[in-house]
Order: sequence, then structure tokens, then C-alpha cells
Amino acid sequence: MKTRVRFAPSPTGFLHIGSSRTALFNWLYARHCGGEFILRIEDTDLERSKQEFLDEILDSLKWLGLDWDGELTLQSKRLDIYRKCAKQLLDKGLAYEAEGEIKDKDGNISKDSKRITQKAIIFKVLQGKMIRINDLVHGAIDIDSSTIKDQVMIKSDGFPTYNFACVIDDADMGITHVIRGDDHISNTPKQLIFYDALGIKPPEFGHVPLILGKDRSRMSKRHGATSIREYRQAGYLPEAMVNFISLLGWAPGENKEVLPLSEIVKEFDIKNVKPVNAVFDIEKLNWMNGQYINALDDNKLLGMLAPELRSRGWMKDDTDKDWLLKVVHLFKERSRTLVDFFEWSSYVFEEEIKFDNEAVNKRLKKDKSLEILNNSVKLFFGVDAKDFNSLVLEAACRKLAEEMNVKAADIIHPVRVAVSGRMMGPSLFELLGVLGKDKVIKRLEAAKKLV
Repeated sequence: MKTRVRFAPSPTGFLHIGSSRTALFNWLYARHCGGEFILRIEDTDLERSKQEFLDEILDSLKWLGLDWDGELTLQSKRLDIYRKCAKQLLDKGLAYEAEGEIKDKDGNISKDSKRITQKAIIFKVLQGKMIRINDLVHGAIDIDSSTIKDQVMIKSDGFPTYNFACVIDDADMGITHVIRGDDHISNTPKQLIFYDALGIKPPEFGHVPLILGKDRSRMSKRHGATSIREYRQAGYLPEAMVNFISLLGWAPGENKEVLPLSEIVKEFDIKNVKPVNAVFDIEKLNWMNGQYINALDDNKLLGMLAPELRSRGWMKDDTDKDWLLKVVHLFKERSRTLVDFFEWSSYVFEEEIKFDNEAVNKRLKKDKSLEILNNSVKLFFGVDAKDFNSLVLEAACRKLAEEMNVKAADIIHPVRVAVSGRMMGPSLFELLGVLGKDKVIKRLEAAKKLV
């Protein structure tokens, strides 16, 4: 049978890291096996389900490159099917009806006249039966049915419960493997009871351990952004996000980390997912994202940066593209995110620079600093504008260091702070070439006054 997996989010919030990993692992397994990845929206919680959340979930999946097969399925369009299946079990004497009251989210009796008021349909769970889950990640898990109470299938408002609807949907859709988080392990034996009662062969189950922060607590805001939308806005690349998330609980051979998607698909197998909680390390994500940014073609990266460059007024129709490409090349190595690029490079585009107090005190408030700046002005003034490039400038600075009987670093450090306001940055000589002769001399003169 062709492998068929599904991702079934509820549109009650944005797509977060945990859910995106579930989606990714399902997608990877489907593509690895040459199977199908189905998308089902579990939207029966009318009070919490919102169109904006559904739109964001779909947009985030598309951004990550997780395309799905076939049409999108909405549980809210299948209510008659769930009721029909529940009625079959009721008619067989495997379930019973019970009076119920429709309650709202605050626990009060609901006054929503749009809902269907009826008796709840409840499945009778046979006691003393051992239920086994042959989990693809954890191995065999046994549960005594005596620990499971009778299961509601259709609530008094006419809507199905999660465990019942899930079974009907997976059976109808021909799902062969259910890959989801560890928090669903307690749901699986309840679902297996329904499969057995309906005479349906259950799919295989694989429960993926939780994602924890570096402090080993549940993933939360304090460990970094939690929704894919936030990472996208912060300047992370989809390729880097997919690569990073794939390694949260799974690893390829040979300790490889930066992998193209095609190789991840080739090597991924749900049976190789580790049965221990994964740790989310934002520093590792930043490093990996930086690797992807640095590997981008300068033209492609400029295209990605262009909307924000224009928004800030740093790029206009008459801006020299060759110069912009030099700036992109110069700063992309230090940029861990696209947002980082703008923070690192701001002083290249802006006329007035902001001096870091520590940089001024450590690099400019020193003996010989004023002399070094004076001599640097004279040095750069003597270089022809058309020769104002890294090779010429580096040779000139090193010659000046010899003449002043100081180390090259004694000139490099104060000049860097003078032209950028910072102690750290890209190669000084390449930076000077990008800034150009006029701007460099102007900033050196301003720094002299500051000293």
C-alpha cells in the first residue's frame, strides 16, 4: 500500500515550532517513501478556530516548502459522516446515549441557538483488555483498558470528539502512518478501541518526543520566538529552518548538519527518530541560518534585502547596483539573519554614525590616537579615489605603521571606530573601499573632534 501520512493542525493559533516539526517529519517520510502528504484541518472548535490562523498555517507551510497532495480537508464539512459512524456503533449496542448540556468556554450553559442540541453518543469501553501500541519511535507500549473511561464520540452539541473524528478521517483518507507528538500517546489507545469496534485496520503510529529549551523546560517564548511567522519576520531563511527543525530528534549519518533538502529526504526515516526529547538551541539555529545566508549568491541575497533597503531609503532607483553588491558581499558573512544585515551595515548607508561608548573609550581615548587619526587623514587624502581599494589601502596603512613605529593593529583599531563607530565589523580595508574616499576622510575628521 502506498504510504499516506497527514498533518492535521487546528486553526486556533499560529504554526509553532513543535507543530512545524510534526508537519516536516510527515512530509519527509512521505517524500522519502514516494508516498503522499495529506493536509487536514481540524476546525470543529468553533469558538477558537479562526480564518486568520488557518491562513497563517497554510502560508507558513508554503514558506517552508511543505507542499501537500490533494485537496485540503476540513473536519467542519464532515459532521454528518461522524454522526453516521457513531450511530452505527450505537445500533450495534456498542455505545449509548446520554443527556448533556452545551456549555461555552467559561463553563456556562450555551445560548448559541445555531448549535444542534441532542443526546451525546458515548462508546462503552470494555474493561480488562490489554491494548498494545507498536510505536515506530518508542517500541511496544501496553495500556490496560481499565484505565480508560467510556469515550464520548458525539457531544451534545452535535460535534465529534477529537479521538473519534480522527479515526474516521484517517480511515477514510487511507492514512497508513500517523506521525505526531508524544503528547498524543495517551490518545492512541482510545483511538485503537474505535478502530477495533469499526472493524478497520489501524495505521502504524510513531510518536515524536517533545522539544525542550536549553534549560530542559518546555519550549516557550523565553527560548526564542515560537511561531514560524515570527522566525520569518526575524529574517530566517526557510531552507535553514527546515534543515534545523529536521535535526530536532533526528540525525543523518556521519554527524552531518548543513544538508540540502534532497539529502534530508533521501536519508530520513521515522524509525530513526530518537526516543528522547530534543533540545532547541537558538544559537545553533542562528549559526545554521548564517551558513545559508553566506552561501547565497550576492544577487539573490540583494533581491531578498531590496524591499527593506528601499523601505529604509537606503536603496533608490539610481543607487549603484555594483556598489550594493559589494556591501552585500561584505556584510553577509557576519549576518546570522536578514535583520542582522541591516544592523551590521547601517553605518554604510547612513550619513551620521552612532559611536559605541566602549569603542570610543577603548580605541580612541588612548595615547597617539589623535596622531594616528591625523596621519590617517593625510594618508587617505593622498590616495587617488580610483585607487581607493582594499589592496592599496592595506599596503598604505602597514607602511604608515612602520613609519610611526607602531603595530598595524594600533592604526586599524582607531580607524575602524572612527569610520563605523564600532569595535567589530568586516575587513577594515574592504570596508574603507566600500565607504569611499570622501566619506572615510569626513568620518576621520569628525572622530578627531570627538577625541
